[in-house]
Amino acid sequence: MARLSWVTRGAATADRMRQRIARNGFTPNGHPLWDEREIRHLVEGYPRYDDIMPLIPRRSRTAAWRKASKLKITRPRPPDWSTNEIPRLRKVYPTGTREEILTNFPGRTYGAIAKAANSRGIYRAPKPYKPTGNTVLDQILQRARSRNWSLRELDLETRGRGYFSGRKWRFGRFNHRAHVKAVSCLGGALKLRWNDRAVKL
Repeated sequence: MARLSWVTRGAATADRMRQRIARNGFTPNGHPLWDEREIRHLVEGYPRYDDIMPLIPRRSRTAAWRKASKLKITRPRPPDWSTNEIPRLRKVYPTGTREEILTNFPGRTYGAIAKAANSRGIYRAPKPYKPTGNTVLDQILQRARSRNWSLRELDLETRGRGYFSGRKWRFGRFNHRAHVKAVSCLGGALKLRWNDRAVKL
């Protein structure tokens, strides 16, 4: 009987608290209750919080996130990738700019586009190496790129101790021994040619 009385008193206290909150318009922590206008802005604007926040100045972004979660507002699931989009994905994604990619796939985020491309073996084209000023090294880098060799793989094959992956040539220290080994690993050979000049007396 005592336990039932305790539960009854607790329920009555909770009911009085809800009535007080509804009457005052504030939570026990002093935060104003969400009104219909604010909820409408949140529902209609979700998930564009940059557009929503100026319309609900009483709320912080964290409060808006929590309210959206409580209301179970979720971003609509994008449609499955169509057979018409995949060829366009193969054409645009490897070399297109971020803006071009988003323009070609309206309604999809860049992350979703990248995930769809990578799952199909479509990747961004690697950026070309900047010329180093060393003809042999430039040709090694171009050859490695064409054969899908990473600079780390070149280090492993040539025992370059990070020469290629660390781009140590940037400081003017060219490791010609590593160059010779890299040329050999990539299926090439170095040749030496002397150009004798006649000296006029």
